[in-house]
Amino acid sequence: MGVHEVRWCFHTTAMVSDYELTRDALIRLVGLRVLEDSRIENPGIGRRGGMTWVGDNIIEIGQPIVDGGAAERFVSRFGSHMSSIAVQVSDIDATVDFLAAKDAPVANRPEHPIVFTAPAGTAGVVIEWFGDEEPQDPRFGATIPPYAAEPLLDVTAMAFAGIVSPDPIAAAHRLADLFDRGVTFVHADAPAGSPVAGVSMGDMTLAAYAVPADADESLRLWGYAYRRAQTSSLGVLVPDLATAKRALEAAGVALVRSDAEQIVVDPDVTGGVVVVVVDELLPGDPRR
Repeated sequence: MGVHEVRWCFHTTAMVSDYELTRDALIRLVGLRVLEDSRIENPGIGRRGGMTWVGDNIIEIGQPIVDGGAAERFVSRFGSHMSSIAVQVSDIDATVDFLAAKDAPVANRPEHPIVFTAPAGTAGVVIEWFGDEEPQDPRFGATIPPYAAEPLLDVTAMAFAGIVSPDPIAAAHRLADLFDRGVTFVHADAPAGSPVAGVSMGDMTLAAYAVPADADESLRLWGYAYRRAQTSSLGVLVPDLATAKRALEAAGVALVRSDAEQIVVDPDVTGGVVVVVVDELLPGDPRR
């Protein structure tokens, strides 16, 4: 019999109103490579787009194509933004049983190997659990396409997947329990807009941030008004933050903020994706 095992981050996900706008912006900014451009009519997903490669991992970008479908409902409610995190598991049926025993019930199962759990059981974050070998995934042998254009940033890795939570430490412990992996760090006194806790996904880190105190602070920190727990940002790793900032400024890329540890790109630049640029991996990341 199989066992529940989170092997790695399968992908982060962004649902946006204009797939091509976001795709092209991330090609220019971070060297995104398109792995697929497909249409899924199943209302449980209902999107055009698909998996793309950034650094050393996948971000799925989708545009709603089915009225009332999951993608359309998300964009209607939250606008163009990061929507979920997907993890690769060894045995989807064993994972479903494990999650049920942990009070994390299935909310949607659009296909047998694809399971979405109810956010109420996963610290308010939408999690996809995937138990198949995706043939377009480079980790299963697919070829990574060349750059479509020379990017502004020399992105060497996807640094982290970000979430926000009213209680990021509790959220990190809850997700670590469900992933059956560890909390990699806790910085309870982290300043606003910096990660408070981290969770191992096997190959990279899930970074948990605090929901800002109010809409004004949220816009100042992220360019997006967070009010609840949700997936929030895409972290990318570059060799040197100062060099990255000069390249962005020279190209006229609008920034929300920057400091010695991170640069937050204005999500208006990317069609909704909050990109956080760093030059160091988070504590406990397996690639450090």
